[in-house]
This record gives sequence, C-alpha cells and structure tokens, in this order.
Amino acid sequence: MKELMPLEEALRIVLEHAKPLGTELVFLENALGRILAEDVKSDTDKPLFDNSAMDGYAVRSEDIKGASEESPKVLKVIGEHTAGTKETFKVEKGTAVKIYTGAPMPEGADTVVPVELTEEKNGEVYVKKELKEGANVRKKGEDVKEGEVVVKKGTQIRPYEVGMIAFVNRPIVRVYRRPKVGIVSTGDELLELGEPQTRPFQIRSSNHHMLFSLAKSAGAEPHLIGIVLDDPETLLRTLKNCHQYDIFITTGGVSMGEKDYVQYLIKEVGVEVKFHWVRIKPAKPVLFGTYGERGLFFGLPGNPVSCAVAFDLLVYPAIRKIMGAREIFKRKVKAELVKDFRRRDTKRREFARVRVWEENGSLLCEPHPKQQSHMLTSLVESNAYMIVPEGVGEIKRGESVDVVLFSDPF
Repeated sequence: MKELMPLEEALRIVLEHAKPLGTELVFLENALGRILAEDVKSDTDKPLFDNSAMDGYAVRSEDIKGASEESPKVLKVIGEHTAGTKETFKVEKGTAVKIYTGAPMPEGADTVVPVELTEEKNGEVYVKKELKEGANVRKKGEDVKEGEVVVKKGTQIRPYEVGMIAFVNRPIVRVYRRPKVGIVSTGDELLELGEPQTRPFQIRSSNHHMLFSLAKSAGAEPHLIGIVLDDPETLLRTLKNCHQYDIFITTGGVSMGEKDYVQYLIKEVGVEVKFHWVRIKPAKPVLFGTYGERGLFFGLPGNPVSCAVAFDLLVYPAIRKIMGAREIFKRKVKAELVKDFRRRDTKRREFARVRVWEENGSLLCEPHPKQQSHMLTSLVESNAYMIVPEGVGEIKRGESVDVVLFSDPF
C-alpha cells in the first residue's frame, strides 16, 4: 500500500523548491499579464494642477453665497479655460471664467458651478445655486503625490495597471521572467488532433492541450512536446529534454500499471523524486521531483479531471511563485450548498466539481452529477471545486462549504 502524503505537506515541498527565475525589462505594450518586479512610482503629483471636474464656470465661492433659482447671483464672464489652454485669467470679485472638464483652475477661483446650474446671457452668467468652496475642483496631488508607489511589486499587470503605468510615464517596466514549461502526454492509446484512428480503442488526447492552456493562463510560457508512446527508449529520449525547461510536466505513466514507465525513467535523467502519492481525490498519483539547479518535474495522472485538479492544486501555485506573484493560489470562498452531496470513500479530501453563482447577495453552489475522474464534462460545466474534508461522507443542503474558484471572477 502506497503511503499518501497530505496535500499541505506536498504543497510545502513544491513551494519550497519553486524559486523566482530573475527579471527582465519589457516595453509596456508587452507587459499585460506579467508580474511586476519593482514598485512603480509616480513621476509627478496627480493631478499635476488644480483643474475642473465639470463643464461650467470657475468662480469665487463667496460670490455665489445665497444663490438660488429665485435669486441668482450675476457674474461677469471674463474669458474661458479649455483643457491644455494657454490663457491665464484672474477671477476677481464679481467675475467668472467659463471652464471645461480638465482645464486648469484660473487664479482666484476656488469653485466650479456646473453649466446646468447656470444661464449665460449678454456676457454675464446667472448662478442659480450656492455651492461650497472647492466644489467640482480636482486638487493637485489628490490622487497620488510625486514619488508615491502607484503599482506594487508582485502585482499582476492588468489593463488598469497598464493605464496607470503609462500615466506615470513609464514606457519600460521590470517584470519577473516567465517559466518555460514543457508538456508531454504519454500512452500508446493516444491520438493527436486530426490524426486518423487506425486501431480499435484509441482515444483522442486532450490532456496536453488542456495543460498548455492552463499553464498559459497561469502566466507561464508553455511548449507542447506532444504525445510519446509507452516505449522506454522513446520516453527516455523525451524526458532528457526536461533540462531545457524550468518546469516539465508529463501526464500518464505515474500510477501502478506495468507500462507506467515515467516514474522509473525520470531518475535516469537526474530527477530527484520528492513525493509520489497525495491524499486527495481525484489526483492521488501525483509525482513531484526536482532537477538541475531549480527545475521542477510534475508527473500528473492520465485521467483528465485528475490531471486538471493536480495542476490547479500544485502546479499553478508553483508557476505563480516562480513568477513572483503576491497571490499564488486560486481564490477560496464560502458558498451555500443547494443540493445534498454524498460519497462512499471518505478517506481522502475530495475536490468535487461544482457550479457557483451569486443570488440575492449570497454565493450558492451545486455539485455536478458526474464526479468520476475521467469525465471531462464535469469541468466544462463547473466553475469551482468544492472541498470535502477527510472523514466527511455527506454534506446537507443549506450547509456552508469552501469552494476554490477556477478563475476570478466566476
């Protein structure tokens, strides 16, 4: 009987060996999805100067005290300010400057009256409502101050961060290098996409394509090596390529079958096995080892669901840590179960596929009816894993459960 390692211990070992690969400089247009390896600071105060938040009139607040529809205050319009204007006007008692959104506040003005609260005629503006000093004015530096950190090291760059980095005049940023991931499917029965079936009982391979997409979505640089037959010599030649990659993933060949050669051959290419079996369901036969200075080897199960679960629980956080991300795990939330869940085998922690949705401000989840490890439909029709603890055989409808989201938002 194989000894099963607790998930927490397996994860600790993986993360202990997952080390950042160094950094590189990239142009901002190539930075989307990368992890920042430096704090990005503001080059100036933002806004750089006091400016108008509205189209309207720049005035002195004391000149519009008591203004109303019935008794408007009348001010002389002495000019106008547009965004990027070169004009300079000074607002003195009884005067106003017509102003547009983003335009600099003229000297002497402290308030902007929106155009809808005014009426202009014969060179004068009638202000129909009193406003407090500072209304509709964006103050210099109210967003960020010069030298303030606007995007922190370890942040994954989204389109919003791209906008902010451009706003502070940074055309080039330093990011963590992405790990190169080699991906192999093993098995005599597997067919590549488009390959004709020539023998009975051949099956279409999906795992290496799924793993390619999973690795890419995690931020890595995946490389499809393809399908390798269950032949020791062929497998050995392929496994020797692991040293060209930061992470090497195989799927299949790590269980207890006579042709599960991977677990034996990896030792011949310099992989030091750290663990093999993990106490989870599905994905019990997961092999992890290291090679070279920092290479990580993952031998994942051949069943598609087991393969995906193993990736999400162990490979995903390794990739995220190598990339320098601050958040390395998929998000875990609480949800209310809407249907009873039962199982027979309670010896392992189970990651059941569920659909999660929001309703009336609460998260609800429903288990997928197909929970076997070969049923890929349970992944396609779900968006989260429900965590079923060891020793638990039944969870009743209405109970709160922990769920791990496939992606965020769900």
